This record gives sequence, structure tokens and C-alpha cells, in this order.
Amino acid sequence: MAREAVRHAQMRVRIAQAAARLIAEDGVADFGQAKRKAARQLGAPDSHSLPSNEEVEMALDEHHRLFVRDPVSPLRALREQALEIMRALVDFHPRLVGGVATGRAAGLARGLEPGRTNIEIDLYIDSSKAFEQFLVNQDIEFRSLEQGGRTLYQLYSDPADVWIRILPENALHADSPGREDPLRRLSITQLELLLRGEVGPGQDSASQRAASRA
Repeated sequence: MAREAVRHAQMRVRIAQAAARLIAEDGVADFGQAKRKAARQLGAPDSHSLPSNEEVEMALDEHHRLFVRDPVSPLRALREQALEIMRALVDFHPRLVGGVATGRAAGLARGLEPGRTNIEIDLYIDSSKAFEQFLVNQDIEFRSLEQGGRTLYQLYSDPADVWIRILPENALHADSPGREDPLRRLSITQLELLLRGEVGPGQDSASQRAASRA
């Protein structure tokens, strides 16, 4: 009985690790899909062996630890580019979101060029006109388009283009990062800590919560 429990626990760990690789390297966005596919690959389709989302998060954090701290990794290059842009947009309360924030940008772990992944940033301002005027004044090339009732801005940058979404300023602290995606919104301070290796991708430390209010 004990031997069976150990085997069961070991399989959960293996599935979590395989699911993390699918998310990080193949761009599988859905945790459930990644877990089921990983279980099939390991010959363990039994749903009782599937790990929790939290277990996959932990495996994903471990998978990305090398890429976060590797000074020449594509993921780090994208995050450093994002940080530079966010500092320039500091008056608009920028938050880094998407795959560059979570570390799940498809293909990065396989060493693909950063330019094949977009940087996504949310700005919290009540008037998109102020942002457009800022871009014009700074002679920044951009294009705008409507999507889902919101205006998106594409900033042409190197090595990755930047996509900007405008949200109401009062929505800045309206919600908090979800349990399954703890880094879906990174402030400038949080991103600086992450690049210095002081806050891991899955941590919910007091310093990180304080940084989210910056």
C-alpha cells in the first residue's frame, strides 16, 4: 500500500514537470490540457495521478529559474526591454502582462529569437488621447486598432514589438493576481525584483504584494 502511494506521488511529480515543459516550450496555455497531454505522454492517463495546478506552477517556476537568471536568455532580454519601456511610460501606471510576465512565452525555452514574441503592457489611464499625444510628442511610431471594444496600440520596437492595452485608472487595484497565474500583472518594481532574482515567478511574498501597489 505504501509502495503504491509512493509510486502515485512520483507520477504526479513527473506529470507536473512534463506539463510545465509543455507550457514553457510548446506554448500550451491551458493547465488542464497540459496535464492531460503530459499524462498521455508518460503512459498514465489515470486522472487520479494528475497533479494540481499549484503543483504545475511549482514545476513551471523551477523550469524557468535558469532562464530568469541567465543573463543572455531570450526571456531575460524581453523582460529587460519591457522594463525600459515601462520606465518611459511610468506616468501611465504600466503593468507587464502576458507570456513575458509569466515566463510562458511560447518558444523562448527553445532559444527562439525574442522578436518572435510580443511584449504586452497594460496602462491604467482614463483617456487614451493623453497616451496618443505622448507618443506623438516622443516621435514614437505606432498603430492603433479596435479589439473587443478596446483600443490596442502596437509600438514598433526592437527586438520585440510592444502591444499596449488601455484600462480605466480606477481598475488598477480592482483585482489581484489569480492563484493560477500569480504574475499576470507586473509593476516596474516587481519586474526589477524578478530580474535581480529576489522574487521567484511563483512567490507571493510581502514585498511582492507591496510592489503591486506601486
